[in-house]
Amino acid sequence: MARKKGKKMWKGFLAVLVAIIIVDVAKMIASDINSTTSINTNGIERVIVPEYITNDTYEYTGFTVYFNKDTHLPNCTVYELTREEANGKLPRDDNFHQDENVDGCASLEDYRYSGYDRGHMVPAGDMKWNAQAMSDCFSLANMVPQKQSLNSGTWNKLEQKIRNWANRDSALIVITGPIVTAADRAITIGDSEVVVPASLYKIVLAHHASPMRGIAFIYPNEKAKGGLAKHTVSIDEVEKATGLDFFSELPDDVENEVEATSDLNQWEYR
Repeated sequence: MARKKGKKMWKGFLAVLVAIIIVDVAKMIASDINSTTSINTNGIERVIVPEYITNDTYEYTGFTVYFNKDTHLPNCTVYELTREEANGKLPRDDNFHQDENVDGCASLEDYRYSGYDRGHMVPAGDMKWNAQAMSDCFSLANMVPQKQSLNSGTWNKLEQKIRNWANRDSALIVITGPIVTAADRAITIGDSEVVVPASLYKIVLAHHASPMRGIAFIYPNEKAKGGLAKHTVSIDEVEKATGLDFFSELPDDVENEVEATSDLNQWEYR
């Protein structure tokens, strides 16, 4: 009897031990899953511009412009695009204007008869949620000389696709700008000598996704051939081309993973 009783006690002890282990493992799994959704994203939109790149930062309604008065171009523009904003209904403003508060801002005359569009970095289609945001995005501080064949072609399609992604993912961080090389500086338009960039980039971060996802695109400033995949790059590649540092406020392991990835399948087939 004593032996049987001992066996029963031992089995009971093992059952309790197994139950405790299962609960602990479940807690660890839950903690790991929640760790990606509880990442502190405060300051995530801040871009670090090295000292050798001329930069002044200007806050507009709905977006930020990091502006280079030497090239008369934005180094980049940054904003969060929410699902609600992506579905804004305001009409396009078309009030292109020189911003007198921005040192080095191009003028309307600089673009006139230049052969280049006033290419939005923050697109008007993303600012239909607010009248002031719509007006602000037509500041020439938000523009670069852009070939019409790119501006109204594949670049426009990319902007539309990003709005679709914002609908799906609830919100995105979008960063856009020109890539300016030493050779580019020899090609300018207007009396202000606005630099014509050879290429442009766009970065997208799904900061509320679990796990967080990032992707980037580089397009030549001309009629772009090939589909989206041909122009897909990692955020690391944009950082290397521009000298800018994006998403530095993220934990290092998350930043490294997000910026090294260029998997379009993560975005197109979700």
